[in-house]
Amino acid sequence: MTTPHPIGADAAGSAGPPSTAGPIGRLDRLPITKIQIFWLVVLGMGYLIESFDNIVFAYLAPAIRKEWGLSIGQVGFVTSSVFIGMLVGAVLGGRLSDQVGRRPVLIWSSVFYSVTSLMSALAPNFEVLAVSRILTGVGVQAATGVIMVYISEMFPKVSRGRSFTVMMFFGFVASPLTAFVALAIAPSGEGAWRWVFALGAVGVFVAVTVAVALPETVRWMVTHGQTARATTVVERLETVAGRRGPLPPVEPEAPIVRQGSFRELFKREYARRLVVLATTFSMLIFCVYGFVSWVPTILVGRGMEQSEALQIASIIAFGSLAAPVFLFAVADRIERKTALLISGSVAGVALIAFGAVSGTTLTIVTGLVAQTALAAASTSFYTYIPEIFPTEVRGVGAGTVNGIGRIAGIASGLAVAAMYGSLGAPGLYLLLGLGLLVMGASVALFGPHTTRRSLEKISAK
Repeated sequence: MTTPHPIGADAAGSAGPPSTAGPIGRLDRLPITKIQIFWLVVLGMGYLIESFDNIVFAYLAPAIRKEWGLSIGQVGFVTSSVFIGMLVGAVLGGRLSDQVGRRPVLIWSSVFYSVTSLMSALAPNFEVLAVSRILTGVGVQAATGVIMVYISEMFPKVSRGRSFTVMMFFGFVASPLTAFVALAIAPSGEGAWRWVFALGAVGVFVAVTVAVALPETVRWMVTHGQTARATTVVERLETVAGRRGPLPPVEPEAPIVRQGSFRELFKREYARRLVVLATTFSMLIFCVYGFVSWVPTILVGRGMEQSEALQIASIIAFGSLAAPVFLFAVADRIERKTALLISGSVAGVALIAFGAVSGTTLTIVTGLVAQTALAAASTSFYTYIPEIFPTEVRGVGAGTVNGIGRIAGIASGLAVAAMYGSLGAPGLYLLLGLGLLVMGASVALFGPHTTRRSLEKISAK
């Protein structure tokens, strides 16, 4: 590995006027501009479409199973194997974004999953459909990972948290939207489910918009010696922000070091973060899928009619929309790891209660609280994960954590079924609830502080 060397040297001692300050320090001190709000809408729409593509099979599976005569095992195979594609997409997309840039990976991964969505729509048999869903997982997770990194790197330190809550709101809208679209189209006739898959191809419009309107991230450009280009982007933002009044002073920024090796993740200062975040995020993913994917089955097992169980599950799902709305007010006021401790604790207690209660009202209340807290934890994690790695390996670092989380998703499908079969709903949700309590405490004890701190200071600690 080559000897590290500082780049973007004009960043040092940048407390002076913008002409002598580095582009990263100048970016971090800015208020949110209308340009960045536009970027956020584009990225949010991209995340919504990616989420749609990611979960749509779950809503179309009954219609496809009926038309093709699929077994439960075949449906389960597609559901689990998609996580394999997501694992590949998370790590590969993250690594590529560190090497060639955030923008090109976001563009081409969006094109890729759009094409594979059309492949799903045109699938002549189960085998082609299964392959297309795995490939969709690759593209979707590559794009999602880059979106997370992009927001971390291009939005000021004092508003990163709120920016993520807005983006996550778009993603959470995908669940009820997908359910309603599938319900409206899939039952309308044989093969109608294909049109729902085809809707996922609108990701190509996100790709075109990104290609035309979104720049490469300032931090990636500085890290790769493109300080002049980065400065041009920041100057444009300063011009817009300056129309609203004087700009805050620029704080000194740490020099950036160019080290792009994957091995950087395993240096002492980052290895601990990687282990802590990968472990705790995997616990969250395991518990989220253990709850969300099993609510209708659990309720039917309690003696409810399937229609009533689906209605309750739909009501509970709206808890996801409440989480980012609430977090918007506090996301940049409390530490990310404190938010994870609180949301993990609330979710854990609510899940334990959900497994123990009976009756429609208590089921809905405990389910809504659990869903809201789980969505809050997911939002905080997606904000937190890219913050803790340095720019030169932020993509692959965040991708590795996300990829390991997908392995937990694969394991959840099999393990939760076994736990439910042997322990019943109370025992299952007792274990999941305790897991969330441990998750929150672990992040609070071992995770770094990140809220309202520059990414460079977080990396240097």
